[in-house]
Amino acid sequence: MGRDDTSSATIAGMPTCPSCDSGKIRRGGMAIWLVYMALIAFAIVATLVFQLNAAIVAGIMIAVVVIAHIIFNQRVCLDCGHQWRPG
Repeated sequence: MGRDDTSSATIAGMPTCPSCDSGKIRRGGMAIWLVYMALIAFAIVATLVFQLNAAIVAGIMIAVVVIAHIIFNQRVCLDCGHQWRPG
């Protein structure tokens, strides 16, 4: 009763890549990476130039990342690299 790794069947209801039907998908994409890079630039300026508390800046960054994932709602296939919005 071991797991059969050779089968290509996926669990019902699990999302798959629309391009290659792989089940290896994650949240992300170029828009999320742009948010990450902008937040890092903001954090460096906020802590070094404006001397804001780094812990407060980090908390703001985490909140913005969570909100960005909810707003953009992008998925990336780990096998083929295809990016899409589920819907």
